[in-house]
Amino acid sequence: MAVLDEGASDELSHRTIACGEVRLHCVTAGPPDGRLVVLLHGFPARWSTWRVQLGGLARAGFFVVAPDLRGYGESDRPVGWKHYSIRAIAGDVVALVGALGREKAMVAGHDFGGGVAWALAMLHPDKVERLATLNSIHPVGFERQIKRWSQLKKSWYVFFFLLPRVPEWFLARADFRFLKRSLADEGLAPDVVADLLEGVRPPGALRAAIDWYRASFRDGARRTVVPVKVELPTLVVWGDRERHFVPELATPPAEWVTRAEVVHVPKGSHWVHHDAPDEVSALLVAHFSAPP
Repeated sequence: MAVLDEGASDELSHRTIACGEVRLHCVTAGPPDGRLVVLLHGFPARWSTWRVQLGGLARAGFFVVAPDLRGYGESDRPVGWKHYSIRAIAGDVVALVGALGREKAMVAGHDFGGGVAWALAMLHPDKVERLATLNSIHPVGFERQIKRWSQLKKSWYVFFFLLPRVPEWFLARADFRFLKRSLADEGLAPDVVADLLEGVRPPGALRAAIDWYRASFRDGARRTVVPVKVELPTLVVWGDRERHFVPELATPPAEWVTRAEVVHVPKGSHWVHHDAPDEVSALLVAHFSAPP
């Protein structure tokens, strides 16, 4: 196992794992011989967005790993948007699974982490046992909806992030005032907001996080990932107070995802795993507990 350093804190183990061209800071929980679950965060978070789910899955007997994905938190952040293609990030997760001595894993992703999860299921289906996404969107569904004004007006920030340097300046000014206000408007408590922002607070992390969007736009324009039908058992958890995506995006296209179960959480926002942490943990445990 390519573990470079390791330390324990309560029931969580922090370690840095070499995953190809980058080293990822990861937090693990649960019995090392348990079935492997990988939790993938979105913007602007890091591993800690999964605190409750780490504990819930670990108590259910799973070995759970939540990495700071490349660019975020304490993980490596190569300079330049070309390093943040969805293929590269999905490749990091495949390398992580291998570094942990496993052939495949169950994968859950929130927000952009859900996009990575979809990419894994399409590019590396042999590496994914079961799939779960939380308030994240299937790429084909999004491609259809972004052509409509109802979704286009919600996705203004994606186009803003394509500008050079300006997004970094705007989001970082006044100690991340805009991001703090946006996250608070979702109903998140101040301590949760502060913790989420640790994903982009280290030097260079905010630029790397925005480079994810710049690379994603170019990935889409060049169709570097051709959509493939996903036939893995898939759980979609959707907080109905979602503000960034239209409700139609909760259900992935049936012709592209053949075994999807969609569970709506009425009180959940885009940050459904914070709004209903125990409910989301139970849903993940139930989904991942099915026989291989």
